[in-house]
Amino acid sequence: MAARSSGVFPREKFDLDATLALTTSPAAAPIELKTLRTIRVVVIGAAGVDDGGVNKVSVVVGGQTVEFGSGELDGNGVGIAHLRGALCDDGNSAHYVLGGGASVAGVYLDGVDNLG
Repeated sequence: MAARSSGVFPREKFDLDATLALTTSPAAAPIELKTLRTIRVVVIGAAGVDDGGVNKVSVVVGGQTVEFGSGELDGNGVGIAHLRGALCDDGNSAHYVLGGGASVAGVYLDGVDNLG
């Protein structure tokens, strides 16, 4: 049996490290987006977020945007979303945008289904 990750989310079998972290500035993604079947977007420690307002976290991955309001976050400010790598048709860039009074401890990408 394969060993589980010892990282932040060991039961979910993925780890978050500095190479997969995103910033608020558009930059080349740390992984080749189009080669992945599924991309996991993880927001950690979000605060000051609401639903329906400007206080949200928007993550832009290869031209696709995922918005995290309070309804998409658990009580600890953690939100997880999945995207299809094949739909990343606007380059290999990724970043996040904080709207209004929103803040985060970190935003990460993770490749879920390996290479397509």
